[in-house]
Amino acid sequence: MKHAHAKAPGKLYIAGEYAVTEPGHPAVIVAVDRFITVSLSPSSNVYGTICSPQLSSKTLKWKRLGHDLFLEEPIEKTTILLKTIEVTEHFLREKGVTLPYYDITIKSSLDSKDGRKYGLGSSGAVTVATILALLESVEYSLDDEGIFKLAAIIHTQLHSRGSLGDLAAATYTGWIAYYSVDKSWVKEKLADANLISLLECSWPELKIERLPSPKTLKLIVGWTGIPASTETYVKSIEQDREELNYQDFLLQSKKCVTDLIVGLKTNDTQQVFDSIRYNRELLLEMSHAKEIVIETPLLQTLTRIALKYGAASKTSGAGGGDCGIALVNSSVQENEILSEWRASTIEPLSLAVYDKSNL
Repeated sequence: MKHAHAKAPGKLYIAGEYAVTEPGHPAVIVAVDRFITVSLSPSSNVYGTICSPQLSSKTLKWKRLGHDLFLEEPIEKTTILLKTIEVTEHFLREKGVTLPYYDITIKSSLDSKDGRKYGLGSSGAVTVATILALLESVEYSLDDEGIFKLAAIIHTQLHSRGSLGDLAAATYTGWIAYYSVDKSWVKEKLADANLISLLECSWPELKIERLPSPKTLKLIVGWTGIPASTETYVKSIEQDREELNYQDFLLQSKKCVTDLIVGLKTNDTQQVFDSIRYNRELLLEMSHAKEIVIETPLLQTLTRIALKYGAASKTSGAGGGDCGIALVNSSVQENEILSEWRASTIEPLSLAVYDKSNL
């Protein structure tokens, strides 16, 4: 085992939220230039350590019991990290590779300076970055599809309610069209298949497609300062689908996101704008029917300001807080929107789309 270092980006949803939690339904997602970085070094002790300010102010010690990992002092926030290590080590054992103890250092730029989350998908980024670092430490590589599938297995085992789109964005980077995997199928296969065969086989409904970056449009992002919970919001939708006329919502969302994908591929600015605005309308109708708040007052203000200057704008992700987005096609338009956002206590985030293929 050698020293290894890897990073994975955060994400922002452009369109397709909620519907993308259903197998085969699409969303457009971008990776952004804020990262989780993971460094690994072989340990000289009979235990490993985890150093991460986001998890604990103390250095944590971890050990193995058989193939399971445990901390000397359990901390709930480490669940995703420990599961990621366990599953990745399991995969490597299937490949004939056994790891010694090692020390892990994790750093994040996905949160504000005072520790509040921006809603950029830290759990997905830490999973992907940890997988990449562990594989690099033994000089083993997987393609993007393999990395995504391994990460998806981890989050499926953790009973994630999300679509796993954050994992796709963190793995593929850039602009992507993500068609959601059938997590129930993955759960069934995990009961009787090894990881190698599961990574090699075709997964029903799953499709991840790289999209061209818009040539004449710029993505700008505003943060409300209020964190939101994807798990809580998705659970509230799952509990009462019939009242929402849910099938119609799914149908309209799929059509809308498909139109957006075509608009991005053909560089049709008007089609891109129309699709994003329509997706906002669909999400608002759904939220009103369910009596949940996707657009908080600040998110309404963010969107209203952007629309006033001719941008396409909506919430990003589960809503209820976190970020809103706008696509603009001129620097004048951008500056006017950002100025009014600041005057309305909405913090513009200095983010750009991150595409590893451009490096």
